[in-house]
Amino acid sequence: MLTVFTSIFRKPKNIIALLIGSLIIFFILRVLPIYEILHNSYKIPGISFQRKQELFFDYTLGSFMDIPIIEQVLIISLSVFTVINLILFIVFARRQRKILSKRSFIASVSGMFLGLFGVGCLSCGALIMAPLLTFIGFGAYLGNFAEYALWISITGVLFVLFSIFYLLKKISEPMVC
Repeated sequence: MLTVFTSIFRKPKNIIALLIGSLIIFFILRVLPIYEILHNSYKIPGISFQRKQELFFDYTLGSFMDIPIIEQVLIISLSVFTVINLILFIVFARRQRKILSKRSFIASVSGMFLGLFGVGCLSCGALIMAPLLTFIGFGAYLGNFAEYALWISITGVLFVLFSIFYLLKKISEPMVC
């Protein structure tokens, strides 16, 4: 599996995709909880483009340094692992166009879903999930979600890691007719 992993990520296009994709997902994870703040501050009349950039980087990168180290590691690892998972899934799908394993797809999607909505400070995931949980009818359990947001993030990262290993196994040992 390690040889398959290194052969996939030896290609420059995959390394570039990993770097750019990780940065994009990192900024998405940092912007989602503060989107409303940024949106409202950008609507202030007469605000310069330079000030908008300063606000963006203060809220995304500046506030990143203020959160606990475990949450920083979770955000960075989820960003990198999600892109690795997507790249492996694309490679797997290209190699197995006709036979797609449902388990790897479910693990990929559930890991990314859990990880993306649990990452950040305790209230960030709750802000994103509140409308969805309320719509489903689980609004009363929102306090539990905020209380266990860190564990939900860890579970999401573990699901993504499981998906990575499962996809690597399927790529290295393809099913043969």
